[in-house]
Order: sequence, then C-alpha cells, then structure tokens
Amino acid sequence: MLKYLLSVEMLLIVLLMWAVFIIDFLLPGINLNYLGIQPRKIEGLMGILFSPFLHVGLTHIVFNSIPLLVLSALIRLSVGSSQLRTVIVLGIIASGFGTWVFSSAGVVVGASGLVYAFIGFLFADAYFNPSLRSWLFAIISFFLYGGAFLSLFVFNPVVSWAAHFWGFVAGALIASILRRPKTSARKSSW
Repeated sequence: MLKYLLSVEMLLIVLLMWAVFIIDFLLPGINLNYLGIQPRKIEGLMGILFSPFLHVGLTHIVFNSIPLLVLSALIRLSVGSSQLRTVIVLGIIASGFGTWVFSSAGVVVGASGLVYAFIGFLFADAYFNPSLRSWLFAIISFFLYGGAFLSLFVFNPVVSWAAHFWGFVAGALIASILRRPKTSARKSSW
C-alpha cells in the first residue's frame, strides 16, 4: 500500500535530508548550514539547492520530513507522479529564489519552502482543477496542516517567513501553470 502512496523521489529526498543531518551531527567540527540560502548574496544562490537538505535540529527535520511525505502522497494521488516531480523541482527553485530575494539577513535552511509549496499547490489545484478528488485532498491537507497555512500571517524571528510565504506562492503558481484543460460536457460532432 505504501508503494502507491509514497514516491521514490520524495523518499530519496527525505532520506538524503536525514543522511546530511546525521553526518552534520556526527562530525563535530563541521556545520553544513553555511551552505543554506544567504539572501541577496551571489554565493548564497547555491543555497537554493542545498537548503532543503539542511536542518538546525531534530525537531526541525522531523517537522519537515513528515509533512513532505504526507503532502507529496496527497499530490501524487491527486495529479500523479509526473506532476509531483514537477512540483518538487519547481517548488524548491521558486521558494528558494523568493527566499533569496526577500528574506532578512541570515542563513536560511530547511525544507519548509517545499512543504508550503505542496500546501499551496494542493489548495490552488482544487481551485484551478475543481473535482471531488482535488477538493478532497485540499481539505485533507487543510485539516492536517491548516495551522501551517495560518502561520503565513504570523511573524517569528527564528522562522523564515519568506521561505513559507514564497513556498506557498510557488505552489499556487505551479498549480496555475499545470492546470488541466477543461473538458466540455457535450462532445462536438465535428
């Protein structure tokens, strides 16, 4: 049953997150978090790709891992593996770039930009592609992670509001780009 829910890509991403976290923890003189997003610095652009794999603590990585697995399963069930891969890649890049441009000073790490991209995608997919399935998955994601959505409007100095906000916006834009064409109820005789 799990093989139908979880994508190989998402499992690999989460496993890589944990591998990096364990290596960072076990090697005492090394702190890989400097590889995160450094806003508005050219050398910080590489952090867009590295940031999702870097975490500051156990709570941080757990609170990113579980939503990534759950929300990616909802997206996979809703729109399929191919579109999930697109959401993953574009979600990482777009949320990371938004964070790089708009975040305050400091280094930003974590996969919450992708988590919020998944939430934004599920909500917007229900709007752009209304169906029982898309609405069901949007409602499930809201019940599970509605608090995360509401946190978009709360500022906390130790949490990257920019990553959350731009992740959500990225997910909504991705859903808009990937919207499926409407089919008419009646087929033309042509």
